Amino acid sequence: MSAHDLELELHRWRDPDADVEASGAKPLSLEDALAYRDAGNLPDALGRSLRLVLHVNDAAELSYLQQKRLQFEPDFHDAPTWRREGSRPVNVVPLRRADVRGAGDRAWWDEPAVARLEEEWSRTGVVEGIRVPAEIRSFVYKTVLSLRSAGKDVTADSVADSIARWLPPEEAEQIRAALEQT
Repeated sequence: MSAHDLELELHRWRDPDADVEASGAKPLSLEDALAYRDAGNLPDALGRSLRLVLHVNDAAELSYLQQKRLQFEPDFHDAPTWRREGSRPVNVVPLRRADVRGAGDRAWWDEPAVARLEEEWSRTGVVEGIRVPAEIRSFVYKTVLSLRSAGKDVTADSVADSIARWLPPEEAEQIRAALEQT
């Protein structure tokens, strides 16, 4: 689906009684979605590419959301084998019911691991030996924690490489350049 299609579908999901125009989204079976991804996830003539919508209906589903996501997007930190010129990343959209709360459901910056990174950055301007500009630190914190939990090395390159999988090339290069100025 396109970004506009996603906005329409999110509106319809949040307010099922709303009078919202139909989107151009094309639901796919799991097999068809994986085949589309493996063929490069190239946008079609309408600008649509694969977006994975994960419904979270209870606390149990919330607790294994990351593992479920990695079944479909296992190349979160490693270069995907299916990408080619023009490929887009698979956009993962978790839809959590309003009444579903996780243990300690709080803002990401209030999570203890993130708070420790913020404290380190506030004192030194550095996280894991990487000088981090203020405006991109949320990207960096989340990526550092994710790399750590995956048992990966945390370097300016590994952080930039991981972030680059989710951003347009121009933005990814700006972040890489900022992180390499250490």
